[in-house]
Amino acid sequence: MIGITRFFLHMVVTICSTALLANSSYAQILPDTTLLNKSNVINSGNTRVISGGTTVGANLFHSFSEFSIPSSATVLFNNALDIQNIISRVTGKSTSVINGLIQSNGTANLFLINPNGIIFGKDASLNIGGSFVATTADAVRFGQSEFFSASNPEAPSPLLTVNPNALLFNQIVAAPIQNSSIAPAGKNPAGLQVSGLRVRDGKSLLLVGGKVNIDGGQLNAFGGRVELSGLASTGTVALQIEQDNFRLSSFDESAMKADVSLANQSRVSVEAGGGGSIAVNARNLEVSGASVVSAGIGNGLGTANRVAGDITLNATEEIKVDGAGSYVFNRVRPQAVGNGGNVTVNTRELLVRNGAQVGTSTFGAGNGGNLEVSAQTVQLIGRSAQFRTSLYAATNANAIGNGGNLTIKAGSLLVQDGAQVSSDTFGAGKGGSLTVNANIINIIGASGLFAQQNTRGATGKVGDLTINTKTLSVRDGAKVSGGTFGAGKGGNLNVNADTVSVIGSDIVNGSSSRLSTQNYRGATGNAGDLTITAKTLSVQDGAQVSSGTFGAGESGNLKVNVDTVSVAGNNTFDATSSKLTTQNEGVTGNAGNLTITGKTLLIRDGGQIGTGIFGGGNGGNLTVNVDTVQVIGNNTFDGSRSGLFTSTGQNSTGAAGDLKINAQQLLVGDKAGVFVKSLGLGNAGNLSINARSITLDDGTLSGDTRSIKTNPNKSQATITLQVKDLLLLRRGSNITTNATGENVIGGDINIYTNILAAFQNSDITANSDDYRGGNVIINTRSLFGIQFRDVASRITSDITASGATRELSGNVEITTPDIDPTNSLIELSTNLVDASQQISTACTPGSRQYNNSFVATGRSGLPISPTEPLQDQNTYSAWVRFQGKPENLNTASTNKPPLIAANPTIIEASGWIADTRGNIELVAPDKVSPKIKHSFSCTNSK
Repeated sequence: MIGITRFFLHMVVTICSTALLANSSYAQILPDTTLLNKSNVINSGNTRVISGGTTVGANLFHSFSEFSIPSSATVLFNNALDIQNIISRVTGKSTSVINGLIQSNGTANLFLINPNGIIFGKDASLNIGGSFVATTADAVRFGQSEFFSASNPEAPSPLLTVNPNALLFNQIVAAPIQNSSIAPAGKNPAGLQVSGLRVRDGKSLLLVGGKVNIDGGQLNAFGGRVELSGLASTGTVALQIEQDNFRLSSFDESAMKADVSLANQSRVSVEAGGGGSIAVNARNLEVSGASVVSAGIGNGLGTANRVAGDITLNATEEIKVDGAGSYVFNRVRPQAVGNGGNVTVNTRELLVRNGAQVGTSTFGAGNGGNLEVSAQTVQLIGRSAQFRTSLYAATNANAIGNGGNLTIKAGSLLVQDGAQVSSDTFGAGKGGSLTVNANIINIIGASGLFAQQNTRGATGKVGDLTINTKTLSVRDGAKVSGGTFGAGKGGNLNVNADTVSVIGSDIVNGSSSRLSTQNYRGATGNAGDLTITAKTLSVQDGAQVSSGTFGAGESGNLKVNVDTVSVAGNNTFDATSSKLTTQNEGVTGNAGNLTITGKTLLIRDGGQIGTGIFGGGNGGNLTVNVDTVQVIGNNTFDGSRSGLFTSTGQNSTGAAGDLKINAQQLLVGDKAGVFVKSLGLGNAGNLSINARSITLDDGTLSGDTRSIKTNPNKSQATITLQVKDLLLLRRGSNITTNATGENVIGGDINIYTNILAAFQNSDITANSDDYRGGNVIINTRSLFGIQFRDVASRITSDITASGATRELSGNVEITTPDIDPTNSLIELSTNLVDASQQISTACTPGSRQYNNSFVATGRSGLPISPTEPLQDQNTYSAWVRFQGKPENLNTASTNKPPLIAANPTIIEASGWIADTRGNIELVAPDKVSPKIKHSFSCTNSK
């Protein structure tokens, strides 16, 4: 460099002034006369040497009326080596068009100021020792009140000895800056050939104008800093020196920012062995046409203590990253050592679409950086043939470091048409967490939010996925998932919302919408827990909310803390029912527990809630703590029942979990059911329900079990019902613990209730087809419409506990409280009255005076005409007592009917009572106790 300088100094003294003037005009670099010591331009072949100018301290000032460089030309600022800043202004009205090389001596920073605009053509290049600032500002400020202005040119003040600290825009609309440079720029620190505008490694390259347009050009500041910024109105942009490099530190809050764009395979890169940052401050920012903004640790570079710089994108309106190959990323490259930097996006609207990607990742020995997005609206849409549109923070295959966290803060988030937001690990490093805070979240189509381990050989733990929102909608085959394909544990999925809806399936392949944590096939790590806290949760049209294992690891637990839960319908493509489940479909992993807490639970049209196993692990428990539970209907396609269940599948070896329901009201109807069952080798779980009332209306509570010979004397499901008020069965409903299979014992049924009523061929059965029946214990105050039978009838409501033979029948015990006979006796008055004066003749049978009626109210059944004779007591036996007494029936009620006095006075009855054996007695008015609730009256009809 010193030799070149001496050569050009020699040329200065040998060229005449006439030639200088002519050649200066040809070079389109024309000094003006505003400086005390004006700038000089000397032409030597294709090189223009700029000397002279005014020096103030370590600052050198140049002023030109025109400044442009043609192709293949070089402009050398021939400054002294002690100069720190070269500040060049253009005071004329022409745009600076740079198609050649700009060069300076030493390590001086170079400022090019032209309020008319600056264009860097495809052959433009830089060879300067310091930072480069190109701006269409009107002036540069020094200190608090000194300026070097291009629009109001004056000689620089003697006070301009300090570094520039601000750029001043006085124009209503500032002129643009454009870069299309693809000139050769040497090799980057990783040894790859690069092109475009390049400053020395570790230095800054700032383009600050009105609009800043990178059109097919490239900008390089490896290990340094690139800033693209500007104003579209009057205002001030502050400059700050950081480690001998310039950066923009602040903008006037009232000033309107200008647009910045990168198009047509443009590239901005600062990748090095450490450091390297990029900042964009704009109104609108667009990265399109396979353009790239990249930072991080380059291939094979870095050390354990190095950290890459950050990428910060700020836009007051919109940031758009569009098209396949369009990226904004901060990476630790393969074989690199050191930690990656962060990517921060602040804007009103963020749109990433058509295969574009924004993210952080690590392929090397360092940790990946964080990705943080803050916007009112975030939209990720579509995919290309090769790439999904995505926001990501990833730990890639062969990486040792951990992935960074991904955080989205938005008013609304839309992810659709194959796009995804992910925090994944593919290697040994831990995946970062994914957190979304947004008022409205819509995940649509083959799209998703993921925190996963995506490689079977990977060992890194997956980060957690947390969603905080008012409304979360996952539909048309979309996925929100935390999962693992490898040995690492899956992350937890936590959803906090007002409304959560998971609906439907993908219209292309029928894949169901899912909200899930999973251990995938071949994985050995455990799945994470899934927790939903919301006001409403709706799972519809074949969608699924689940925690499952398909490998050797265990399923996570599923916790639903929701006021209103609805699980309904089926997938229109393959009739898959809507599900809320934990399950094991793998080899040895256990299914997790499922807990639902809320006010209302509705399961209808084939919807299913439960825990199940289909492999070697055990099933989880299902616990429902809900005020009102309704289980109704079946799948409209295949007829599968709506249900609550814990189960084991065929060929499974593990035991099923227990099912517990704590509710005020439970309704099971229209073929639906509550099931605990085992179809494999393991034991079925137990069903226990604690409720104020249970209504089965063509519904089932089932502990049915099947088995094979290899598991003799298998213990089966027990059903225990604690019902405070009423247990009602109607329209063919069933409570059953039937067992099928050799040596399989029927389960026990325990019922404790105030009133048990069953009608229309509704049964309670604990039968075993091939072995011993279970036991039935009923403790109730009132029993209606059902009785014990050795063999069930097809037209009556029955209680049975049959086995393969009579000797193998189970025991049936029905207990009702003891009744004190004296409660039905009332002492007669000693003051006798004339009975004929106390009896109304209006109810005389056959009277022609009035058309009278005699109505008995109380238990079910048609009233008997008073003109008919009294019937045998067996007529009423179906209400309260059983025919006969089988050997295995133990009844605790042994009280005798109330005594009737000899030769009683005949008084017209006004009520009736029933003794403990079901006998009905008509009683006189003074014998009607306040406790007797069965009465009748006569009504006159004229």
